[in-house]
Amino acid sequence: MITTVLPIFLVILTGFIFAKKEKFSSEAEHLINSYVLNVALPALLFLSVANANIEELLNWKFLLMTLSGIIFAYIFGLIYSIFTNIKSPKSAIIAMASCYGTTGYMGIPLVIIAFGTVATLPAALATILHNIPAIMAVIITFGIMNQEKKQSKLIIIKNALLTIVKNPLSLSVLIGLFFPAFSIELPEVIVNFTNFLGVAAGPTALFALGIGLAKLENKKHFKIKIFSKLFPIVFIKILIQPLITFFVGFYLLNMNSDDIYFKVAIIMSALPIGAGVYVFANKYDYYKEESSIAIIISLLITIITLTFLLEML
Repeated sequence: MITTVLPIFLVILTGFIFAKKEKFSSEAEHLINSYVLNVALPALLFLSVANANIEELLNWKFLLMTLSGIIFAYIFGLIYSIFTNIKSPKSAIIAMASCYGTTGYMGIPLVIIAFGTVATLPAALATILHNIPAIMAVIITFGIMNQEKKQSKLIIIKNALLTIVKNPLSLSVLIGLFFPAFSIELPEVIVNFTNFLGVAAGPTALFALGIGLAKLENKKHFKIKIFSKLFPIVFIKILIQPLITFFVGFYLLNMNSDDIYFKVAIIMSALPIGAGVYVFANKYDYYKEESSIAIIISLLITIITLTFLLEML
């Protein structure tokens, strides 16, 4: 399976080296990321959801299995924060790093390469599931604990929901749901159009991820002391979360290990820490450098762990 996983990381490495060598402007980086986030990945997710049937979309075992891993990993992150005297709302960033993976940029391309296009729909659903709980939890926690802005809890929750809905990945899935919900067949021109854009999503997303990693400032923070603080978070994300996801799916829900939904749920839960953690760490000015290092460490470790998982599955 290393022949499946290694090309994924090589594309990321190519983007990383390219960014380090070319030293191109932040505007160019923004353009590439915008294309991935606003065009290529949404097209891929929209097509997979719009072509699905209701039974596939309402696979409650898959939904419960995936959410269980996310919720427990988030809770473990909060527990770790308590033991290290990190108080709310800052603990929400730690918890997010413990459960939020690189589902869009890395997970979708990986499962499609490993399992084929049949994995696209569960990967699309998993991407939304992995985005919504963690992002909402962070926004709501900081909103409630922020003493400078006197807002009601309802307004805070509403703003968090709007942030999720406005996300192009979430929006593409919501629009896609309209077609199977009302049994409307997609016009052929839309199928060809979104499929053409979606083909570019995988490699472009991986390349953009490499560029993003190259831009993270972390050299001066690579110290043993920092590693010891980050290891529990990385451990929760890439080992504990997939173990819980597996346990719930296989033992509690009796899912078939050959089920593509089961396989995708496991892989998506075992991905390295997502770059979105750094985005929120930067937004709230906490854990910025540490999160960037944690992302890189988890990415390097998953070369081995994801290879092992794919071999098992």
